Amino acid sequence: MNVSAPAATATAGARNLGILLGFIVLLQFGYPITLYGELWAGLYMLLYAGMIFYGILIVREEGQHSAVILTIGAIFVVFGVWYSFAQHSTPVTLGMLISVGAFMLALMISLLRFIFRRSSATGLALVLAAVCVYLILGGFFAATFSTIEILAPGSFHDPQLPGEPVSWQQMVYYSYVTMATLGYGEILPVTPWARTLASFETVTGTLFLTIVIARLVSAWIGPRSVERG
Repeated sequence: MNVSAPAATATAGARNLGILLGFIVLLQFGYPITLYGELWAGLYMLLYAGMIFYGILIVREEGQHSAVILTIGAIFVVFGVWYSFAQHSTPVTLGMLISVGAFMLALMISLLRFIFRRSSATGLALVLAAVCVYLILGGFFAATFSTIEILAPGSFHDPQLPGEPVSWQQMVYYSYVTMATLGYGEILPVTPWARTLASFETVTGTLFLTIVIARLVSAWIGPRSVERG
């Protein structure tokens, strides 16, 4: 029993990370449904409940303090529900973006601690956690870009829709295109701060992949080196 308990815990942790990843994928790439009306926007926001639940669950499993992330998650739930029925309200949209950005940042920090501090984590768990962080990173920058556009209108420009504000849905697309260094050019950062943030996302995404690959390689080679020794 003592031998199988750690294995069972590791399996449960990997399963929870896999479910969390599923919610993240649906959220970061299923955002177009919010364009079809309040009902679809509400259903989309419900997916965040799953992300929040499993995010907090993973944080607690790692023995980390969950009070902060729980509080931020609760604040986001309020604004998320509110936004579903008031999508054209600038203050509500701003509150939703700031709270979801703060939640994503807190969750990323917790997952990064898991990746870089837990030597006993399985390879699968590390890979799942790394993919989660990478996708959340794109969502975090999307929320940040959208916040900047609301506070300083005109920071971003869509040549196909001249004179119209760039929506947060467009920013999600722009964020991942920027982080992947594709640079299609449909949406352009105009102001100096917008350009700086876009450059920072590109550098951060590239460095993250490099550092995480090194961590995964060390986690894979380390135990085998000990066995050979």
